Amino acid sequence: MKLLENNGLYITRKRKLWKFAHFNSYPNCFSHAREDNGHKTYEDILSYFPRSERGHRKLVLEIAAGNAQFSYQLAKKYPEMNFIAVDIKSDRLYTSAKRALEEGVENIAFVRMSIHELYRVFATKSVETIWLTFPDPYMRKRSIRRRLSHSLFLRQYREILTDTGSLKFKTDNRELFLWSLEQLVAEKWHFKELTFDLHESDLSEDYKIMTYYEKKFMAEGFAINYCEALPYE
Repeated sequence: MKLLENNGLYITRKRKLWKFAHFNSYPNCFSHAREDNGHKTYEDILSYFPRSERGHRKLVLEIAAGNAQFSYQLAKKYPEMNFIAVDIKSDRLYTSAKRALEEGVENIAFVRMSIHELYRVFATKSVETIWLTFPDPYMRKRSIRRRLSHSLFLRQYREILTDTGSLKFKTDNRELFLWSLEQLVAEKWHFKELTFDLHESDLSEDYKIMTYYEKKFMAEGFAINYCEALPYE
């Protein structure tokens, strides 16, 4: 144990376990993960928001949200809307969940779950906007089906988006972006906005709120690709 502690591994593990424990105790956090014996439903998660707001506010969902700083900043800016940040790793979500409680931001909830379970948790036509912010590009050919812009996921998104809803997607990876555009076209989605250099465009400043990875990639000289797509005519 001393060896682990000297290498920093034991301390890191303890910190993660500490975050897991606190995540599971926070009122704005939910788990639908099997290892947590979590089976939260859309109604369970929605119950976190004040009763007068349930079902009457536009719902924004960020998928693979990481530390959820993007959703958190939007939630602060738009208190009249509800936000849900989803990621499989609760120690990532923990940071923004803790901050939201400390700062009294009540219109955002955090959910630990597999993206494959979206259709089991979120009601049909319940989400106004889905954000994909810098998802893993999975560059190996054998991993392509894991891309969050794969047709398998696009069909899930279509099911839970409202009739006026849309998918908003940004990434630094041009290859992933072009491939994703092809997937959207094949699935008959329609583009509302599209740019290969978001921060040099005249699109909404909301889209330009930067995630941790966005700051990192821009510092390295990468342009940010962005599109908004609609699943319906």
